[in-house]
Amino acid sequence: MRFLIADAHPIILVALSEMLQAAFRERISRIDTAGGACGLLRRLKEACYDYLILEPDMAASPKGIPLLKAVRDTSASPKLIVYTGNTSPCVALAALDQGATAYISKCSGPQVAIDAIHAVVAGQTFVDPSIDVEAARHHPWHRLSQTERNVIIALAKGENMQALAIDSQRSYKTVSTHKYNAFKKLGLRSKAEIGAFLNHHGLDFLVE
Repeated sequence: MRFLIADAHPIILVALSEMLQAAFRERISRIDTAGGACGLLRRLKEACYDYLILEPDMAASPKGIPLLKAVRDTSASPKLIVYTGNTSPCVALAALDQGATAYISKCSGPQVAIDAIHAVVAGQTFVDPSIDVEAARHHPWHRLSQTERNVIIALAKGENMQALAIDSQRSYKTVSTHKYNAFKKLGLRSKAEIGAFLNHHGLDFLVE
């Protein structure tokens, strides 16, 4: 078994390496580490790994869900284990949608991490019991149509309604209707509240 561990904190890299050695002993043939997104993506180009244990929220870009997308877009195909300080259910669900086979909170302790890795090695999916992914599936964001989501994301990026109507080849009235419906479902009153809403619910990666 070949592991790659990516985390910005050296102590995490050392601790996870020792945990893996203790848990799997002679079954491990290789453990490499990367301290940032650039090093991670370079490692994936240079060598083949069976499992990637990753903290997506490292300092340099890409980070978060965009980093998971960048990993997915490489030719490498290790099973992805997210080991992170981000406990947002919406982020966890997005990570699973990007192909993660496990999502673990760093707050849950080493045994949960080892249980998760054992599950992934056995071909299973694992979600930290402390993270309510099912709640994310029922989040108001998922009640929006794709068009309504696109309008909210565009507005969060600073686009105006007139330009949005032209770009989407829809009438201004139609786009305004989508905006109104989305605001109603999300409980928003103005464009100024969109950014705070996305940040609060861990959905800010949508505008990155």
